[in-house]
Amino acid sequence: MNFQHTEKTGAPRSIMTRTDNEHGFTLLETSIALVVMMIVTLATGSLFVYAINYNSGSGDRSAALAIAQKQLERLRKSSFSDATLTTPSTTETVINAGRSYTVVTTICSTPDCGGSATLKLLTIQVTPQSANQWANSPVIVVSQRATPLVGSYEAK
Repeated sequence: MNFQHTEKTGAPRSIMTRTDNEHGFTLLETSIALVVMMIVTLATGSLFVYAINYNSGSGDRSAALAIAQKQLERLRKSSFSDATLTTPSTTETVINAGRSYTVVTTICSTPDCGGSATLKLLTIQVTPQSANQWANSPVIVVSQRATPLVGSYEAK
């Protein structure tokens, strides 16, 4: 800043002088910067919505897997000739943490689907019932259950 005295009063007056190395932002440059920042903010916002949807869907799928494992452990605990292992197919709705899941349990004990008199094929399919399309794909757990009969293990 330079101070100069006025000719009439003699009081100091500040006068801004601009040198070559002092450049300011124009209104156009500021507006362009604001538009770029707005675009980046909107892109980040849509990314957050995308992440929230997929995190919610992955929570539904992991809960569906936990329900399937629980159902499978219940079937493993029952005896080989129990009524729960003789019903070919059952469908039930399970509610876990306020969310609804459809559980389809299929038990195959015939040779046409892979089972036999001493082997049962257990298939548990759990489907989350949510609005998220990605999370609505079913979780399928397949296991085998053999009879506890003691016998010869030699090849026939």
